[in-house]
Amino acid sequence: MKQKQDEQNENDELNEKEEFSQENEIDEAENNQNVEERPIPPPEEEIETPNYLNDLLRVQAEFDNYRKRMQTALGDARQDGFMDAITQFLPALDSFKMATDMITDKNTLMGIKFIEKGILDTLSKMGVEVIDASGKFDPNLHQAIDTDSTAEVESGYIVKEAYKGFTYKGKVIRYSQVIVKK
Repeated sequence: MKQKQDEQNENDELNEKEEFSQENEIDEAENNQNVEERPIPPPEEEIETPNYLNDLLRVQAEFDNYRKRMQTALGDARQDGFMDAITQFLPALDSFKMATDMITDKNTLMGIKFIEKGILDTLSKMGVEVIDASGKFDPNLHQAIDTDSTAEVESGYIVKEAYKGFTYKGKVIRYSQVIVKK
């Protein structure tokens, strides 16, 4: 009886092994079928991918343009601030011209003219230039504040400069105020 039982156990074990083996074969066959059913794209076909590189290049270009705009705006703001400061300073510079017209002492007059020349030289080093107020009247540089018909110059020419005009980097800060022959 024991022998029959041992044979029975051996048969059961063999049956289990066969069943397990058959199940594995079925699973492998199913996996192979699934793999075979999936189409493999040919190498010529492009797989659609997100355009991260194009997006990155566009963002970099936009940032570069923004940086350039901000540099230009900053430069313009600095120039406008400088021009405004010079404009506020010019009436004090005009006082030197009035002082030279009133002073009779030669030493004092030389001192005032020396200071005025020093200020004008410093402004010139900073890019501020005096507008020439001699010759023909130019409405782009001069402002006529009066006319004179008695002067011995041709019509349309400047007779006298009342206040100096100034430019900064080609832009007029203040027009020369002049008297013109009628």
